[in-house]
Amino acid sequence: VLDVAEKSNIPYQLSLIEGGATDARAVHLHGRGVASVVFGIPTRYIHSHAAVMHTDDYDAMLRLLVEVVSALGPEEAKDLLKAD
Repeated sequence: VLDVAEKSNIPYQLSLIEGGATDARAVHLHGRGVASVVFGIPTRYIHSHAAVMHTDDYDAMLRLLVEVVSALGPEEAKDLLKAD
């Protein structure tokens, strides 16, 4: 994902959720583990009826998601499914 973002010149930032979680947490730990990534957008008041985000962040995340899915082919899928 980071390689795709850099190759496509899409801005990104990494973060760590110290409290709370996403559904990816449970999926990531299931069985042997499942490759997971969370595409998140910095948002204020996320659990209210008036969440606020910057449209540039939304547009960049959408572009990144499209580029990542477009970059996945059979070889990349095999690499993601390899057991360590």
